[in-house]
Amino acid sequence: GGVDKMFSNTRRSITGEDIEKIELNLGIKFPNNFIDHYLAYNGGVPSAPFFYSEETGIEVEIQIFSPIKYGFNDFDIKTVEEKYIFFREKAELLADYLPFANDYGSNQICINLKNNKIYICYMDMGEINLKCFKFLASDFNEFLSGLSEESIDD
Repeated sequence: GGVDKMFSNTRRSITGEDIEKIELNLGIKFPNNFIDHYLAYNGGVPSAPFFYSEETGIEVEIQIFSPIKYGFNDFDIKTVEEKYIFFREKAELLADYLPFANDYGSNQICINLKNNKIYICYMDMGEINLKCFKFLASDFNEFLSGLSEESIDD
């Protein structure tokens, strides 16, 4: 429910079959609500980019949702698949986190694949460990429905 979150600069549509192939390739399962969203919008820039987590007091401004497949040629945004592989090679604990969006500081917005919760991973804290992850939302839908056009600072 709520405002329909519009996305611009989405990549060309993907199918359930595309998603299954990528899941097999990565050896992971995407949450259903994540899949539903990506079948509608394969990445893109949200018209409502701000998310505020009351629980942690963190506000993020999303620059872009990465496409699952079909990257952007004109600027260097990795696909979800490429990001996940890159992440997982950096540290084993990152195998549990699927990065799907980022803020303007290149910090990654991730789904924890074990509990479906959404976290931001701060990438500028040196070695990536659990201290870099801060809770944002209890699942993908809560994250999407919490996106706002206005910053809480306005």
